[in-house]
Amino acid sequence: MSKEDSKKDLFFEDISTGMELPTSKKGPIVRQQLIDYASASGDYNKIHYDEGFAKIAKLPGCIAHGMLVMSTVGSYITDWAKGGVLKDFKIRFAGMTSENDTLMLKGKVLKKYSENGENLVEISVLSETQDERITTQGSAVIALKAK
Repeated sequence: MSKEDSKKDLFFEDISTGMELPTSKKGPIVRQQLIDYASASGDYNKIHYDEGFAKIAKLPGCIAHGMLVMSTVGSYITDWAKGGVLKDFKIRFAGMTSENDTLMLKGKVLKKYSENGENLVEISVLSETQDERITTQGSAVIALKAK
């Protein structure tokens, strides 16, 4: 896919049920990112940036904020659905994302339908680490333009 193609809007007619979204790799998640997110969100729980504290809390090390991971999945969805409108987004945290993890983001089209004058696409999404631990599972509904 050329850079020009990657900027084009996604249209309802281009989607089919069962279609896989392109896999996207994000990471690794580094300590500075965790510190920056703590500052931006106001979530200064030390398990996210103080390795010694995280280990006292019986964690293997620093872990990413759940909302940081969720926002990464959300960006994956909106990057794929160029020109679309995110109508619904649900996520379930299935496991921890640790510092230095790289996330693989994956998705699949579950359903496409029209409702109340909108062309809608329902997708499933998940994030998993480099060692295939699933950290989130979710779904989203996107309204797409018709050609």
